[in-house]
Amino acid sequence: MMHILNRRMLRGMLALGLAALGSVAGAADRMQMRVFAAGSLRAPLEEIISAYAAQGGPRYVARYGPSGKLREVIEQGDAPQVFASASIEHTEALYKSGKLRSNKVLTRNVLCLMAAPGVRLSAADLIDLMLDPAVKLGTSTPKADPSGDYTWELFRKIDKIRPGAYAQLDAKALKLVGAELGPATQGSPYQAAFEAKQADVFVSYCTNAVVLARQVKGLTWERFPDALNVAAVYGIGAAKSAAGDADAFVAFATGPQGEQIFARHGFK
Repeated sequence: MMHILNRRMLRGMLALGLAALGSVAGAADRMQMRVFAAGSLRAPLEEIISAYAAQGGPRYVARYGPSGKLREVIEQGDAPQVFASASIEHTEALYKSGKLRSNKVLTRNVLCLMAAPGVRLSAADLIDLMLDPAVKLGTSTPKADPSGDYTWELFRKIDKIRPGAYAQLDAKALKLVGAELGPATQGSPYQAAFEAKQADVFVSYCTNAVVLARQVKGLTWERFPDALNVAAVYGIGAAKSAAGDADAFVAFATGPQGEQIFARHGFK
């Protein structure tokens, strides 16, 4: 009789142990919820992640980088639960290929011209400054980073009012950032480019300019006029293989609270 009781107790303890292990594994899975996101989303997305966790959702861990490069990583098989891109074209492509099960507009941005300390910047002379042969023009990298794609679209718009400008800008633009995925701890590549005096002016998102003006003393920036500016449409989607919470996170980021957070950081 005692032998039977001991076996029953052993089975009960084993079941409890397995349940506990399952609970720990489930908690670990929740802790490992990942989102791949454009580098320009770092400030608002970290706030969104914290706000989502504060309301009872799992805490996401973000990996930031050029959206085109992050898309390549996903296409190669590394599937985060959520992907937030600076170009909705990337999330749309992954949605059509079956890597994502959703694709929604996340937020919007516009382009500005940033100038290194000591470089005179005037809203009326942005094009002349960019075309000046003595001025080093920094940009992100097209195809790898949507910021570069939007910049070359800007060059084409400038060419319509200044024939020949596209060829000059295309030839002189220094693709200083966005070509590769950097380490997770990497600081602002724009700050590094200015501090290394690699660029006198730099085309980037206006939200980046706001952040960089706090990091680089004396840096100034101007928004390109509406007639020339390019609307950057960001996209977000949940991975096809992700658990249901990924949809809830996407809904939170694109919902009223997410919109308020983006607005505070200068997104549209």
